[in-house]
Amino acid sequence: MRWPQPVRARNASLSPSLVRLPGTCPVTGRSFWLVLCSLWTGAVLLPATDAQSQVSYQDRAWQRVDPATLAFRGEILPRRFLPGEHPLGDADLLARNLTAETRTLVLDSGGGDVTVALAMARLIHERGLDVRVDGRCASACALLPFLAGRHKVVAPGAVVEFHSTNSLDPRDTPDARARLTREMEAIRGQLPDLSRDGVTVTPPDLGGATVDAILAARRGNAAQLRQAIAGLYREWGMAPVLLDDIDRSTDAYLAGHPGLLRDQVWWWFPSSLMMERYGVTGLDAALVTADTLTRLGLEVGGIHLSAEHRP
Repeated sequence: MRWPQPVRARNASLSPSLVRLPGTCPVTGRSFWLVLCSLWTGAVLLPATDAQSQVSYQDRAWQRVDPATLAFRGEILPRRFLPGEHPLGDADLLARNLTAETRTLVLDSGGGDVTVALAMARLIHERGLDVRVDGRCASACALLPFLAGRHKVVAPGAVVEFHSTNSLDPRDTPDARARLTREMEAIRGQLPDLSRDGVTVTPPDLGGATVDAILAARRGNAAQLRQAIAGLYREWGMAPVLLDDIDRSTDAYLAGHPGLLRDQVWWWFPSSLMMERYGVTGLDAALVTADTLTRLGLEVGGIHLSAEHRP
């Protein structure tokens, strides 16, 4: 079988905007310690954007469709800065927006913070909510909020995709090591040279952290998150081997396609496989065509594959 070739998303930017604020990192506008914390946990450093566009985006994340239907669209975040309010994460906002009449949660999300997605999934399952995917539900959205639903409907033309990610892989993979090394080099390369301003104090070197130390912390965090997800799956009557199958399939694909990163490979699982092998119940999803997977490669980048043809 001939595998598709990777396609980079159009207009994609891998570099964060350079925003310099007093006492902050010139890379992201964050303090040096927040930069280190982001590396330590594997969090993504998002590009800085205009404040007004941030507000409008975050206002659109949660919408009431009708008395029985709530919609979530966007990245799953630990904090949303809402006008006139203290920051709230999406698990808190889900709880706040639920009413006695809410029956269905509409999802359109590329994923995000796994810890927040865990909390959302617990609440969805406890409330017995149905979920419906309009658009794309991927990564943490697919693993947790989607699978937590009582009835899981994927609208025609929509897709649910899973991928193997370093944030949930406790192994010391070459992919994780190479990516972290590049991240640290990029940040160190943009630390200010304070000697130019007559300052003799050496700037912080990411707290003296090493690749090995940060990878060890990440692996510990990944193992805990993975155990928590597996525990939820068992409570729901599902087989946690889903996580292992995603990793193994990705490992096999990457072995034959050097140069690709782990989180660039996405898998769509047909309903029959989800129900028979992993014990997923209440699933109503249309077949995803090869044309749809090709379109996703053009729109979001990466490789999009059917788990029917896993290596």
